[in-house]
Amino acid sequence: MSVSSCKNTWDIYQEAVRERLVMLSITDPDCPRLPTNNAIMIPRSDGSGSNAFDEVSQIILDMKSSRAINWPTATLLYDQVYDAEISRCILSLLEDREGIKALTLTEFKINAPTHSWEKRKEIRRTLLGIPTAYTGRNFIAIVNIATLTLLMEISKDLKLVNPFAQWLYLIPNTDKANSNFTTQSTLINEGDNVAFVYNTGSKAQNCTVSVLCYIESYLLHFIRSLSKLIREEQVVFGQISDEEWEIIRPSKQERKTKFLQMIKAAITSKDECNKCSQWKIQSAETWGYVYRTDFLTDGADLQERRKYTMLDIGYWSPQDGFMLTDALFPHSQYGFRGVQLIFYSYHNPPWQFVSYNDSGSPVISSGVVYDILNELSRKLNFTYTMVISQPVEVNGSLIEGNTSILLAAIGATVNEKQKKFVSFTDPISIQTYSFVISRPRELSRVLLFLSPFGSDTWLCLAAAVALMGPILCAINKLSPYYEVHNKPTDTGLGKVNNCFWYIYGALLQQVVLVIVTTYCGNLVAFLTFPKIDIPVNRVMQLLRNDRGMTWSIRRGTFLEEMLMDSTEPKYMQLYKGSQIIGELTDELVERIETGQHVHIDWRNNLRYLMKRQFLRTDRCDFALSTDEFLDEQIALVMPKDSPYLELVNEEIKRMHQFGFIQRWVAQYLPAKDKCSGTGRVMDVQNHTVNSSDMAGSYWILLLGFVSGLFVFVCEFAVAWYRKHRAARAATVAYRD
Repeated sequence: MSVSSCKNTWDIYQEAVRERLVMLSITDPDCPRLPTNNAIMIPRSDGSGSNAFDEVSQIILDMKSSRAINWPTATLLYDQVYDAEISRCILSLLEDREGIKALTLTEFKINAPTHSWEKRKEIRRTLLGIPTAYTGRNFIAIVNIATLTLLMEISKDLKLVNPFAQWLYLIPNTDKANSNFTTQSTLINEGDNVAFVYNTGSKAQNCTVSVLCYIESYLLHFIRSLSKLIREEQVVFGQISDEEWEIIRPSKQERKTKFLQMIKAAITSKDECNKCSQWKIQSAETWGYVYRTDFLTDGADLQERRKYTMLDIGYWSPQDGFMLTDALFPHSQYGFRGVQLIFYSYHNPPWQFVSYNDSGSPVISSGVVYDILNELSRKLNFTYTMVISQPVEVNGSLIEGNTSILLAAIGATVNEKQKKFVSFTDPISIQTYSFVISRPRELSRVLLFLSPFGSDTWLCLAAAVALMGPILCAINKLSPYYEVHNKPTDTGLGKVNNCFWYIYGALLQQVVLVIVTTYCGNLVAFLTFPKIDIPVNRVMQLLRNDRGMTWSIRRGTFLEEMLMDSTEPKYMQLYKGSQIIGELTDELVERIETGQHVHIDWRNNLRYLMKRQFLRTDRCDFALSTDEFLDEQIALVMPKDSPYLELVNEEIKRMHQFGFIQRWVAQYLPAKDKCSGTGRVMDVQNHTVNSSDMAGSYWILLLGFVSGLFVFVCEFAVAWYRKHRAARAATVAYRD
């Protein structure tokens, strides 16, 4: 047991911990409280009530040591009347000792002008000067009642009070006339995190506090607890042998822990030595009160709903310290605290799938939004009731004025026109538009042998053979060699046919090596990779197509609205030439299959269409364009200016970062099949060469054989005819 200064008390404590001793101490004010698992400490307080502010610094220390606040940063706001002694509170907030976490502090003084309107202006100026992006959103305000009302009102007006901000108000001077300040409904609203610590000490009785009183109390409870502990051990000892007792007897640490628990249980909330120093701790329970189902009023005016409940969560006294029965900011720690909320939804795959339970009632059974909602309910700690109805346009008729709906659990398109009625969360998904077309057919391979060379190459080769013969013949005839040597010019290369065969032979011997090598290499490439029809895979190709293809978009979609309002020429032309349809009919599907029509929709919706077509025909008839345009943002819908919008956005951001939403979206896409890897029009697969690939070569060989046979027959017929005519002429001559 020690009665000493703060420094000596902590030095003694360090020795007591090493020896595993129970420590009971009385020390100076503004001393960090010893860890409660090893010691009991009471800071001296006269409790006279003449200046209740003297206890604020100790309250702050006790809050930190009990981890009621565990902030890395804080902003301190204080009334000018406390300027002389505020340094003690600042030192308490900056205290860094065993069991107490240091924080970064920013402090602002609120000046106290004479007139109320000047004070309001001063508070607004002070709050506007707080850089919350750097100082954080944790606030401690040490103010009087008059300043409290203005500070709460102006901070709410500047949107400094929200589900992410925590406001702790320390009010040193209160009395019965103004102790009910928390009953003013205009000060606390839905989504606030507000707590109050205010003085309720009595000033009507003798408040002198004696250190000897605490020493007597310590000794009395020490003796009683020790006696009780010994009796309990004696009961057990008397029933077993000495050997068994040596095995099960409590250790020194166990005795110490139990001993401390007994003393604490005896003195907690029973301070007989100081009945004047008492502070009450209250916290506002606000989250979900406007939307929950168990606080409906009897009247028709929904504005009369209860907005909050003040929870008595603890007290502070010099002996017991900062005692809490709940979290100081219950919503920051426990979210919505398990309240039941109302959500709205309807059937809209893949975002929401509505099914019917055994009783025939519609329920949301699956979908991306359903998975997001379950994760939100787990993280934010709420349950929900789902209202299922028919799809309607997301506008004022859905949520505006309906104060019982916290969130519309639907995958809705973010639309600027609708933002005047509702608030959209951050996008849960971004859907791009594409179009589906008939898969390009593989072109005929009969003339594949001509593909390695272009038509100009073939023409050049033919021209080289055809022209070089006459040119060589002309050069030969013009040569003076024949005139000098007196030889005829109509023999040898003087004949065109001889020059032709000469050039042809030379071509085979010289150029043929390069041509054949190039030809063979290209032929192998064309045999391996099939040649397909030119696909239509971009919007501009679709607009310029000369095949008479038509295209369609669904009525009432984001695409229709954007194309209708667009001033970009290609989108204006796309909308002007489109067919606006309600649903994609079988007739249009058949036209897409035959290559006469194109349907434009979400890329994921087109994947569903391709899957249905594959299940129906067992063929990969469709392909997706490579062009993706007009990103459409899909988000959840909340009431206009909802205080929980940022909170929900943070959770959606976290789900994106962890890959949850991406996995859920992929989960509801069509299962992979043999067409899954060939969904794009430009996909190319290796091809196994077969006899049909060489059909053109076979036809050329057959044509050559038939042509040769025909020439042979013709020559034979001509020779036979000449021979027969000569024989007949000889016979006639003989007769003559």
